[in-house]
Amino acid sequence: MNQPRLAPQREAVQWLSTLLLLLIPFVRVGGESLLRLDAPSRTLYFFGAVIRIEEFYLFLLVTLVFVFIFLFITMVFGRVWCGWFCPQTTITDLAEAVDRRIERLFGTNRVLAVAGRNLFAMLLSLLVASNLIWYFIPPAEYLNRVMSGSLGVVAGISLVSVGILVWADLVFIRRYFCTAICPYGRIQLMAMDANTLTLEFDPAEAHRCISCHACERACPTGIDIKQGFQVECINCGRCVDACRSVLNRLEQPGIIHYTFGRRAEGGGKPVNTRSVLLGSVTIVLSVILAYGAAHRSEATIKVSRGGDGTVRRMPDGAVVNFYTAYLENRSRTAAVYDIAAGELTGRRVELLGPTQRISVAANENRRVDFLVKVSPAPVAPEKLVFRLLQEGKTVATAMMTLLVKER
Repeated sequence: MNQPRLAPQREAVQWLSTLLLLLIPFVRVGGESLLRLDAPSRTLYFFGAVIRIEEFYLFLLVTLVFVFIFLFITMVFGRVWCGWFCPQTTITDLAEAVDRRIERLFGTNRVLAVAGRNLFAMLLSLLVASNLIWYFIPPAEYLNRVMSGSLGVVAGISLVSVGILVWADLVFIRRYFCTAICPYGRIQLMAMDANTLTLEFDPAEAHRCISCHACERACPTGIDIKQGFQVECINCGRCVDACRSVLNRLEQPGIIHYTFGRRAEGGGKPVNTRSVLLGSVTIVLSVILAYGAAHRSEATIKVSRGGDGTVRRMPDGAVVNFYTAYLENRSRTAAVYDIAAGELTGRRVELLGPTQRISVAANENRRVDFLVKVSPAPVAPEKLVFRLLQEGKTVATAMMTLLVKER
């Protein structure tokens, strides 16, 4: 009997997910990063959408989508993230593989072995820290700023801090992080149920166990799967391979396997009311987010009273109000706008100031100060609509009150 090993599939998933984390900052859509938070402009570049902090509802939706995806995966698949996708597991596996290579290379020379481990830990921690910064600063800009010594205080402190933490993790902590520090395993206890995917030593086949302890030696977190479910288990499946490798030589199948729970104990139903409800909420939120991002306005105008709110009555009977407009271009290309005012019945409305051919760079804001002259002056305050025009088409509107009393 020769049951397939899980290690090749797990390692392929690990390295593919790690490669995606490394490469995503380099992928550009419409000239901008596929996924990046630009702190100075308070803008999230999210898979082709450009979301400003002013669009708080979209930020909230992004957050909710990630939260519900996290809850759904945890409830249905348990800690499969930890064993198959988590960067902590991947870099620890890599560090342990390098340790074995260094041991073979330097043998009993402990000084060279320790130096080699620390050098590798430093280089890997620098890569991990840089990769995190790339989600805030584009990689090319990051490299130029590092080479010129102009990375900046916040980015510099973040790079050094994360680098030191990752180095300490690789040198001193490693698997202890999964068993005692990471909160994910504890959160899992709140989200899981009898149908959550876990690794199980099949009690019905316990009589076939030959007490070889291969599963214990293979476990990266040092638990004994024969003792039943333990929160330290990261669902990596190494114990499955270890058991199979021993029992398959005896022409017997392994007695450790993945399970969504036993039906006799109320489990075995990963598709259940809770999972369907949670999955449905996740899908609905994702659809709303996609619709909101696709149909969001690419330009906005906000108008406030300008200066000290001064209102002037002119000798010809007209009234003049001072305003300040804030134009926002959310598109990926520069745009030229005009500001126009709505009509007031029986009155002439004039805009005085730089309200025509206003150039605004991509994903930028611009302030415009102008005056509105209305003649003859209304007898009472009236609502005045301002329109933001692009190539003659209205792309955004704002409303303000036209005051008539001089002050």
